[in-house]
Amino acid sequence: MDWLEEELGGYEDDYLIFDCPGQIELYTHHPFLPTLVRDLQRMSIRVCATYLLESQFMEDKYKFFAGVLSAMSAMVNLEVPWINIMSKMDLVTSNSDDPASGRNGIRKRKDVARYLDPDPLLIAAPLGSTPSDLATTSNPKFHALNQAIVQLIEDHPLVSFLPLDLTNSDSIETVLSHIDYTMQYGEDEEPKEPHDLDEGDFADME
Repeated sequence: MDWLEEELGGYEDDYLIFDCPGQIELYTHHPFLPTLVRDLQRMSIRVCATYLLESQFMEDKYKFFAGVLSAMSAMVNLEVPWINIMSKMDLVTSNSDDPASGRNGIRKRKDVARYLDPDPLLIAAPLGSTPSDLATTSNPKFHALNQAIVQLIEDHPLVSFLPLDLTNSDSIETVLSHIDYTMQYGEDEEPKEPHDLDEGDFADME
């Protein structure tokens, strides 16, 4: 930390990005990053954390909600202003006539919205709604766990995602403006609101 403080001593109004490794345990329960955040704040550096979840997680609702719970755990552990981002949205398509335009499967606007603002009912589907669901939810204990997760997310709606499409400049600007606003960088600026997932808007993200 002495080395880092010396290295950062020459920065005043600069915008610094710390690109962190992806090991989830660093954010959910390891003490190093909370210690780093406290030291940065002691140096009067405003801090905002961004948590990226890839759009491929929408292919598997159980994997997706594991990501939601990990984000929630990291938020509680770090205790800093926070932005969750659904990255690689250019790999998602809402065009059923051109399924090759998105590697992560066809997603309609309403379906995408249920992931950006996580709908816990996604994992509360009736038993046997699909063959794959039947295989996993036929175990009553597993179903009870799903219900507990649903209740947790409903009671603590902490996680929502901003869509990020690196091929779309408006999408990048929207995410950046929310990060700036969250850490009060450029205090007079208001965040640009993301596109509503109404008719035609989701196509603009591709």
